[in-house]
Amino acid sequence: MSTKQLEKRQTKDGREKLLRPRCSVIEEAEGDILVKVEMPGVTKDNLEIDVNSNELRINGRRPVSSSSGNALVSERPRGSFYQAFTLDDTIDRHKIDAVLEAGLLTLRLHRKESEKPRRIQVKS
Repeated sequence: MSTKQLEKRQTKDGREKLLRPRCSVIEEAEGDILVKVEMPGVTKDNLEIDVNSNELRINGRRPVSSSSGNALVSERPRGSFYQAFTLDDTIDRHKIDAVLEAGLLTLRLHRKESEKPRRIQVKS
């Protein structure tokens, strides 16, 4: 699995700035892959996850806060989050689970049964 490069977009010509979220990719002992993506302020309603052929795309939008004053310091970036991964043939595209909790998106990518390691028992 590899990460696709973020498409750069300028805000001067009216296009929205895309932010690349921080992520971790972990292979578990049983062979499944965990992808953890930080998406602060993104809700389930503002999140889209698509699989098309061998590409997994994650799009999230954080709504602009509706505070009445002028921000003196703003360390949280505004805009949409975007991340894409290339999936290899060992991943089952029909068995991907997603959980969004406290700004952390966790995807579990299941390996195809034929690709999972298995133990062979010796008969006597």
